[in-house]
Amino acid sequence: MKSITKFILGIFAGIAVLVATTAFIIADPQADFTKQVVSLEDRIALSEITTENLKKGTFKSSLKFKQNKSDNPSKEFYGQEIIIADNPQVDRILIGVTNNLTSRVEIWNQNNFMETKELGFMDKMTWGATQTMSIDFYDQTSCKHQGKSKISMRFYDGTGFFGDIGTIHFDLTGYGDFSGDKKIGVFAKSIDSDDVNEPEFSDLSVWKNHNSFD
Repeated sequence: MKSITKFILGIFAGIAVLVATTAFIIADPQADFTKQVVSLEDRIALSEITTENLKKGTFKSSLKFKQNKSDNPSKEFYGQEIIIADNPQVDRILIGVTNNLTSRVEIWNQNNFMETKELGFMDKMTWGATQTMSIDFYDQTSCKHQGKSKISMRFYDGTGFFGDIGTIHFDLTGYGDFSGDKKIGVFAKSIDSDDVNEPEFSDLSVWKNHNSFD
C-alpha cells in the first residue's frame, strides 16, 4: 500500500513539475514597455517603443484590472483602447469586459459606432480581485498572417495557464489597413448612462513586434 501511495504521489509531483516547466517555456519575454500607474489619460505610442522583437505588424499588451461590485444597474464597459492612425475606416478599437460578465469589442470611426461583438464569460470573475486583461494584435503586414488583421483578448486570474475567465477575438481584415501607428490606452464607460464606476488599472506592459505563444 505504501509503495502504491508513493507511486501516485510521484506521478502528481511529476505532473506539477511538467506544468511549471511548460508554463515557463511558453512565457512571454520581458516587455519592451511597462507603466505601473495607469490613468485614463495615458496613451502609449508603439512608434516610440524600441524592441529587438522581429515579428513586425504585431503587438501584445497586458494590463492588471481590479473592479469592485457595484449596485449601479447601468451596463459598464472597461478595458484597453487602441487608437489607429491612417485608416479611413477605423480610428479606435475598444476591447475589454463589461459588468454584465461579457467580453466585448467596439469598432469606432470619427466618433461613429461601427460594429460590436460580445461573448459571455466562460468562468467566474471575482469582484474586488486583481485580474489580467491581455491583448494580441496583428495587421496585414505580419509574416504569419499576411493580408489579414485581427485583435484578441484574454481575461484571466493568476497566470491564466489553467483557463480563462473570458476571451474574445475580432477579424479586422474587412476594415482596411491597420499598419499605421497605434496608441494604447485604457477606458471605462457606461453604455446606457452618464456615470461610470471606474476600475483600478495598473501594470501596463507592451511587447512590440511580438505575438504570444500559439
